[in-house]
Amino acid sequence: MKTRTFMNRRIALARSNERSGAVIIAALVCLLVVMAILGTMLRGTLRNYRYMRSERDLRQTELLLQGGSDRAVNRLANDANYRGETWSLPSDAIAGGGDGRVTIEITPATDKAAGNAKVLAEYPLGGETSIRRSVVFQIPAQ
Repeated sequence: MKTRTFMNRRIALARSNERSGAVIIAALVCLLVVMAILGTMLRGTLRNYRYMRSERDLRQTELLLQGGSDRAVNRLANDANYRGETWSLPSDAIAGGGDGRVTIEITPATDKAAGNAKVLAEYPLGGETSIRRSVVFQIPAQ
């Protein structure tokens, strides 16, 4: 009888170990699924952050381009000898985190051709993700 009780205990202990092994495997699978979900969420968040940053930089470049165009028109209205300039903006003067630059080049009007103004805006300045936009427009006759 003692032998039978000993065998029953041994069988019960083996089944208990099998159950605890199955519980550990189930817990590991659940942990793996949760980690995969969190990884996907993190990747999406980083992608959205980069997209929003590039959209902000693009908008800032467009605003610098518009400001440069307005500045060229204004300076030409006040000074007929104005030929252009390079307008550098430090990062603390701009909403983003980088410096910006606006280059204005004026081609004066001749007897045969109207004058042109070329405005080039770059933001953030010198970075690998720099955005450059330019516009060329005719100078209104004086």
